[in-house]
Amino acid sequence: MAENANTIAFQPIADTGAGRVYAYEAVLRGAGDTSAQEIRASMDAEARVNFDRRCAVAAIRWAAAAGLGTSGARLCIPTFADAITAPSEHLLPALQAARACGVIPERLIFAIHDYEAVSGPHLAEIVHVYGKLGCLTAFVGLGPGQSGLGTCGRYKPDLVKLEPELVSGIASSWSRRILLEDLTPRLRSLGLKAIATGVDCPTVLEKLGGFGLHLVQGEAIAKPEAGTLPAPQLRRAAA
Repeated sequence: MAENANTIAFQPIADTGAGRVYAYEAVLRGAGDTSAQEIRASMDAEARVNFDRRCAVAAIRWAAAAGLGTSGARLCIPTFADAITAPSEHLLPALQAARACGVIPERLIFAIHDYEAVSGPHLAEIVHVYGKLGCLTAFVGLGPGQSGLGTCGRYKPDLVKLEPELVSGIASSWSRRILLEDLTPRLRSLGLKAIATGVDCPTVLEKLGGFGLHLVQGEAIAKPEAGTLPAPQLRRAAA
């Protein structure tokens, strides 16, 4: 997607346990490689809502055009909690686009940024409504401080994305490894799947398998690419 100098690329989230791509994440970049957060910062509240919806629709259409329908993978769409003022209304354009492209709702994951910035009841409504309509949800941003762990456990998204700061640090930091060793069984006990982001070297990838973390994303897996769904070169993890 290229609109007003904005581009959507796709980056795989690999399942090393199954040796396949679990999902492709739509990655928005603006002029000068600005991030979605930076683009939104210049907008008022109403514009952010419309921007969020347009990006979701564009991600679905362009992923479908790139071959998502035959890939067997899901599509992970970043969204922002403060833009989801009415969950069913906010989701409707994306569901309509998915239907037109032959993508079922169960193959859509909405990765919710800034989930701790909204009230508990509103966050609960988002997770409930998205699930009722068939979509998965992921909370983005669980790092070394584990500040969001209680929220994740209380509102039960389908997935949690671990911050790159925590993940990439396990290659060289003993304290980061201890944190991850403590965190992963707690996530499992809450019934939450974790996606390890920021996997930037083979050493990190190898260590993540030892923690039982098989959903991985980062430049060691594949970089984001526009107009295509890049295939990571991964061997299936040993049982």
